[in-house]
Amino acid sequence: MNSEKQPAPGPTIKRSDGKWTFYVFPDGLQQEAGHYDSEAAAKDARFKVLLQWGSNGKKYAPIGL
Repeated sequence: MNSEKQPAPGPTIKRSDGKWTFYVFPDGLQQEAGHYDSEAAAKDARFKVLLQWGSNGKKYAPIGL
């Protein structure tokens, strides 16, 4: 894998506890991006992360920024 680019955020999925989430892959490592009460909220958050990821050269911004 090219170390300059990281995989895009994954699709939204429903967890067994009824919450919604999606996965991100900073440094190629899969991480849950959060727990959302609705599919719409998860999709909105994923879209924002996807925009940031794309504008950042297909890399995730450092956490906390």
